[in-house]
Amino acid sequence: MLGPHRIVRHEFPWGEIEWLAGAEVGNSAELALARLRVAPGRGGETHVHRNCEESIYVVAGEVECAIGDRHVRLSPGACAVVPRGVAHAIRGVGASPAELLLGYSSSARDYALA
Repeated sequence: MLGPHRIVRHEFPWGEIEWLAGAEVGNSAELALARLRVAPGRGGETHVHRNCEESIYVVAGEVECAIGDRHVRLSPGACAVVPRGVAHAIRGVGASPAELLLGYSSSARDYALA
């Protein structure tokens, strides 16, 4: 689906998310794509997406991902996949902000606190 370039941005105490593709942006019917920035030592709440998988790709900085009962540290170039329905959270670690790309297998991913 082509159209004017639009980004939907949301700010949080831990950082920001910019939606590049998906239902909220209005340019994709099948998937969602976002750029996430996470401040060092900060992170979002543990949550779950019941309707889709999520892929996490680190562009810059470092993060710790809690995925179910596992904790993994990801550096630039690393990728993790969160299965549908698994509780997870991302926290910035290291001295600089982290930048990530997030992909979802649904254009309208649901979000629920775990």
